Amino acid sequence: MIAAAGLAGTLVLAALAFGGAGNTLLVSRQIDQPDAIVVLASHEWERLPVAAQLARRYPAAQLLLTLPVDVTEHNCHECAERLSWLAEAGIDRKRVIVLPHLVTNTYDEATAARAFVARNGIARLVIVTSPYHGRRALATFRHLFQSQGVPTHLGLATTLSGIDPGRWWLRRYDREYVAYEWTGIIYYAIRFGVPPTV
Repeated sequence: MIAAAGLAGTLVLAALAFGGAGNTLLVSRQIDQPDAIVVLASHEWERLPVAAQLARRYPAAQLLLTLPVDVTEHNCHECAERLSWLAEAGIDRKRVIVLPHLVTNTYDEATAARAFVARNGIARLVIVTSPYHGRRALATFRHLFQSQGVPTHLGLATTLSGIDPGRWWLRRYDREYVAYEWTGIIYYAIRFGVPPTV
């Protein structure tokens, strides 16, 4: 864990030193023909459209939703409307599964997805999240799946959704989200041993 924390600190300093703190958070991993697509809770306005687009492109894939222990406007802004929104976007309700393991953070979401994947033999999983959350989300899923020996190929899908990662310091939303994610990366390295590399 100390090595992961040291690596996280080095990445933070390097990103800040070169003004790339926003762009360094942006990652994506394409995979074709996923068996399932997991949509992380929160920021539904940017995550659900990406999930619906993927679900239409891959009609055999199941669509997985995570559910917070305590739903608030901050951790699942439109939780109650997600199923109807997806139905209106043309996604058959039978394809959508709300994971039974309730979550409080990204690590819990990865744990809930891992349990579903292991039970159902999912070989290819795409994670849908917000752009700035991409690095920490993918790193967390990879770390947890690999450490538990779950042989699943992981992809990551996001949208730029109006952010400005190259000039993240100019707008409040970008500043707050970038600072939050770098803090999260350091915390996850120390608390869970998640290396920030993807």
